[in-house]
Amino acid sequence: MKNLFILTALLFTFIFTSCEKTEKVDNFPRHEGKLVANCFFTSDSTFKFVLSKSLSPIDNAPFKQLNSTKAFIKIYEDNIFFDSLVCKGGLYPTYTSTTNRTASALHNYRFECNYPGLGKVSGEDYLPDSSSVLKAKGYYTILNSYYDNDSVINGNYFTNLNIELSNNNPYLMVFIQKNSYYQGSSYPTGYQEIYEDITDLNSANETEYIASRLYISNSAGVKNINLKWTTDYGIVYKKRTTADYNIVVYSCSKAAFDYLKRQSLQWENQDDPFSQPTPMSNNIVNGYGIFGGVNVTNYLISF
Repeated sequence: MKNLFILTALLFTFIFTSCEKTEKVDNFPRHEGKLVANCFFTSDSTFKFVLSKSLSPIDNAPFKQLNSTKAFIKIYEDNIFFDSLVCKGGLYPTYTSTTNRTASALHNYRFECNYPGLGKVSGEDYLPDSSSVLKAKGYYTILNSYYDNDSVINGNYFTNLNIELSNNNPYLMVFIQKNSYYQGSSYPTGYQEIYEDITDLNSANETEYIASRLYISNSAGVKNINLKWTTDYGIVYKKRTTADYNIVVYSCSKAAFDYLKRQSLQWENQDDPFSQPTPMSNNIVNGYGIFGGVNVTNYLISF
């Protein structure tokens, strides 16, 4: 009994004399906001920048794009002045070209931006050539099917599409849009992005499927992709078009590829409290964001 009393007394002593340490918000290091500059540039459109300011992790201020007529952005192509950008204002202000010039593939580009109170930031990247399709062959394989009539097959099926590309860009991002024709109608339903798991059967490529995007890389250059995706239960018309597929291929610089991949990881893990943090990549000097070259190719195939 005495031992029990001593044990209880020690327990109460421990509970009520245990140290409690708290931190005030003022004790955390102060975060000085930096300029955030985001721009993906292509050969199909002019340069467009969105500017904002970085916030501390404990700052609950809303995201806000920066709008200043005193800020200016200069673009250089292969270290020669190429274009200047000004802010157009509006609800979602963007900094756009004053000359409507577009970038050219296989050239290097650099930007410099001065924003009042936030100093000067810069970034540099190149624009890869688009990966046009040299040759493509695709087919359906029917799984667990039965025949409804002479022209229609019902069941699950997978689509296989082998594509030979025109260049050897080492970084690609691919996603697929489907345009269905129900019951043989000549009126399609409109393109919708498909979310079935897409794989590349070419073992020479390194691939990762994230948030309905297939990220493909190959240090020797991606010259061939062999895409395969499986559908849910559906219909295949034997004598009429079942669906059109729009294969969207992004030819990316290394900086653009890494940024887009991490962006997809953040999107995929946003509702998973147990996922690992995914910090965004950054190629902006003295600031944050992305200045990345991307060229887009669309390839349409029907089954």
